[in-house]
Amino acid sequence: IYDKAGYIATNNHVVEGASEIIVSLPDGRTVKGKVLGADAVTDLAVVKIDADNLTVATFGDSDTLQVGEPAIAIGNPLGLEFRGSVTAGVISALNRSIEVGERKFNLIQTDAAINPGNSGGALVNADGEVVGINSAKVAVSGVEGIGFAIPINTAKPILQELAERGRIARPYLGASLMDQEIADRYGFEINLHGGIFLVKVVPGSPAAKADIRPGDILLSFNGNKVKTALDLRTALSKCKVGDRAEVTIMRNGQRESRTVVLEEVPKDYGN
Repeated sequence: IYDKAGYIATNNHVVEGASEIIVSLPDGRTVKGKVLGADAVTDLAVVKIDADNLTVATFGDSDTLQVGEPAIAIGNPLGLEFRGSVTAGVISALNRSIEVGERKFNLIQTDAAINPGNSGGALVNADGEVVGINSAKVAVSGVEGIGFAIPINTAKPILQELAERGRIARPYLGASLMDQEIADRYGFEINLHGGIFLVKVVPGSPAAKADIRPGDILLSFNGNKVKTALDLRTALSKCKVGDRAEVTIMRNGQRESRTVVLEEVPKDYGN
C-alpha cells in the first residue's frame, strides 16, 4: 500500500485473469479491491481499495543501492498461511539484464528468499524503505538464492500512469520483422547486412507514414544498431509517444534515412 487513498502496487501476474480481488490487511480486515490498471510488459499492476486507517509504505531511492547492502523481502510465500513472511539477504547485483520471453528487463538481484506468493511484495532496505517490487526467481534445480525485484524508481512512473490511465501508452513502429536468426532457422537464404528485414508494414502506421516499405532492411534506430527484434523493442522502450525517431534503412542496396513520428499502439494491434 503506497497511498492512504488505498492504492496498492503488485505484479500483473498476481491479478491477471482474476474475477474478484480480495485484499487481506495486517489488522485482520478483508476488503474488496479493484484493478485500476495492469501492464503485462513490465509485470506491474495497481489495485485500489476503500478503507480507512491504512499504513502506507515509504518508497526509497533504488538508484542509490549498493551491492552488498541489506535487503529484506516481505510477502506471502505459498499463500495466506505464511502471510507477512520476512526473509533477509543482501543486494546481490544491480541492473541485471534478463530476458523474459521477447522482453528484456533490468532488475535488482537479491539472495533474500523469494518464493511463489512473494510476487508483488516489497523488497526493502535497512531503513524499511521500499526499493523494489519482488517479481521473479530462478527456479532451476540446484540453484538457490537468485531472486529479482523491479527497482522502485523504474516502477513509480508506471504505477502512476496505471493509476491515472489504466494502461501504459507505448509507441510502435507498425511492421512485421525477421532478423538473421529467424531467417536462418526457417531456411531463408538472405543477407540482412546486420539489420532486420521488414516483412510487412501496417498501412497507416508510423513506419508507413515515414515511407518505410516491405522489403526494406532496418539497420539502425536513433543511432543504435538493430540486429534483432529484441534490439528494436529495447530501443523503442526508451521512446515516448510523439517522439521523432531517426532510422536508417537499406533499400535496393542503398542506405537511406527516415524520420518516424511514433504513435501509440492501437488497442487492436496484433489481434
